[in-house]
Parts: sequence; structure tokens; C-alpha cells
Amino acid sequence: MAKKRGANCDWCGTEVLAGDGYRLIQPKRNLGATFDRLEHVVPWLMKKNDWHIWNDVQVPEGAEPVSARTGDDLNEDAYYLVHHRDGVKIPDGFNSTDEALEWAKAGGRWAKS
Repeated sequence: MAKKRGANCDWCGTEVLAGDGYRLIQPKRNLGATFDRLEHVVPWLMKKNDWHIWNDVQVPEGAEPVSARTGDDLNEDAYYLVHHRDGVKIPDGFNSTDEALEWAKAGGRWAKS
């Protein structure tokens, strides 16, 4: 069975299949970006930060109502970084791109405490 074609990484241009990689989204403004690796979120947010307009962006199913970085309640302008892996989607929410950047720079979910 062939894998579904996805998009290209917004940092390096590598193809990201539909069930893999990361998607950084802001539902309120229907914004999105695609990445093949967590490490590519960091330079993109620092230097490029060139969003795409996507149709009907929703808060990811299963997203916690608090920031993955600070533990604060998420505001209505929240951003979500969703890790896609083998059909599973793991969302992490942030109140700003700065929070998402710091979280990604620290290693994301795999950061050393």
C-alpha cells in the first residue's frame, strides 16, 4: 500500500508524508507549517516564520488546555505543535510562538528535566 503524499518541510524542503513529521498550527487564524523534524521548528521560528493559510484548522483532538512549556491555561490565540507518527497525533499547546520555540530548543517532550 502506497503512503499518502504530504507536504514539504517548511525549513529544508524534504517531503513529509501525511502520517509523519510535525505540524505547527494556529487554529484561530487558520495558519500552519510543516516540518520533517522537531529540530527544524527552531530555525524556522527564529528566522523564517513564514506561515501558510490552511483551510478549517481546528484545535487538535486530545490537546491539553494548558501550555506544554509553562503549564499556564491556553489562551484563544494558542498555537499547537502536533507530532504525526504512524497514524498517531500527539499535540502540545503553547500561548505564543516564543513558548513553542523555547520548548523545541529544549528538546520538546524529550527534554532533560
